[in-house]
Amino acid sequence: MNRIPFNTRLLLCGLFVFISWGCGTSEESQQLPTSPPETTEQTPLPESGFETRTDTIFTEKLGKRADTSRESRSREIRFVVQIGAFKDPRNASRVQNAARERYKLPVVNDYHAGLSLYQIRIGFFETRESANAFRQQMIREFPKAYKDAWVVQLKR
Repeated sequence: MNRIPFNTRLLLCGLFVFISWGCGTSEESQQLPTSPPETTEQTPLPESGFETRTDTIFTEKLGKRADTSRESRSREIRFVVQIGAFKDPRNASRVQNAARERYKLPVVNDYHAGLSLYQIRIGFFETRESANAFRQQMIREFPKAYKDAWVVQLKR
């Protein structure tokens, strides 16, 4: 008959006692909490990878003009300078933030679903000439960044 060495028997007995001790029940493990503990820490939301901000423009109506039909038509047409169009929202956000830091004008990140592009546009100008003058200023100040910028007409 094979004899099990003393060290092995001692190890097996210790293992049996350890497993039995861990599987036992106690009053603490049988009691269920009546209500979940209160926590003040909230789980942070995952970051989206780009930043979105809202720009607000305040206007003030000064008075009525005689020709309101021409006024309403002129209010519907505005011009902006488009400084880029990107598939990657992170690139769009980077360009948008850089333009905000350089110029104190509204910079809009306009998503075009049909093209799947984020279009970055700056300023709101009443005439194409004023928008183009600003575009030329941008090119003079930052030629590498805005050499491909163009004027876009918006009808609202």
